[in-house]
Amino acid sequence: MVRRVDVVLEDILDAIALIEEAAAGHDRASFSKALFVQRGVERSLEIISEAVRHLPDDLLALRPDIAWADIRAIGNLIRHEYWRVDPDIVWAVVADDLPPLRTAIEDLLTHWRA
Repeated sequence: MVRRVDVVLEDILDAIALIEEAAAGHDRASFSKALFVQRGVERSLEIISEAVRHLPDDLLALRPDIAWADIRAIGNLIRHEYWRVDPDIVWAVVADDLPPLRTAIEDLLTHWRA
């Protein structure tokens, strides 16, 4: 089933917002101890990963500063190699990679709607 691009972009923004809400009040140390929060963040990263797979490559090419291949790959790692998921790496993704991803997705959504 093909989904509208704007809906997929909004799904990504919703997942980012959920991660931001879950991570609020945590730092790397407290996040590493909050297993339920970790699992929720991981699930939201899976959703982002899968949603990015449904976006056209020509749209993603408008933001070459984002590592789209890595975003697509992280979902498979979380799903299929869950024992390798390191909470410190997940925290780094949340802290370092999500803010620019949010900006990029907002830009792509604006572009798509224009």
